[in-house]
Amino acid sequence: MKISFDHIPPLYEKDPNEPHAVHMIVETPRGTGNKFALKEEFGVIELRRILRSDMKWPCDFGFVPQTLADDGDAVDVALLIDEPCFPGCLVRARVLGVIGLKKNGVQNDRLLACPISLPGAASRWDEIRDIADLGERVPHEIGGFLRDYGAFEGNEITLTGLQNADAAIEIVRESHENWRKTQP
Repeated sequence: MKISFDHIPPLYEKDPNEPHAVHMIVETPRGTGNKFALKEEFGVIELRRILRSDMKWPCDFGFVPQTLADDGDAVDVALLIDEPCFPGCLVRARVLGVIGLKKNGVQNDRLLACPISLPGAASRWDEIRDIADLGERVPHEIGGFLRDYGAFEGNEITLTGLQNADAAIEIVRESHENWRKTQP
């Protein structure tokens, strides 16, 4: 059976208390030394890379479905989460901001997000609404990992700064429009 996520809308709009909510698909779980990614041609999650032995993903990593970013792929998301999800897992996430990143001269920003608790459940992430709520350390650590990971793969990586949740959700909206233009 071929996996496709094209039927999943990018924005989760059912909760008016969550204006920055998106759907995201996890490809790479936190704590692994591997990089997984959707192989659209075959409709499966594939092992793309094995990181150097001292590198482990500090967050879950994935994408927002029905989006097309400037680099030609779906919008990337770094998901802050206590326990890792599994590849292919759908997560309702709150985008907190953007880690600005250029890869080989092409804008390739990463959204920073956290999971949204289901009604009646509680999580330490419930009070985190914007990148500023994280302090400086967490975005700096994630950005440093992304820079080091990309450089290890032979890419020229430049971190270009942080933006807030409003900027992040605007990136999702614009990249969704870009994706819609490619559909028959």
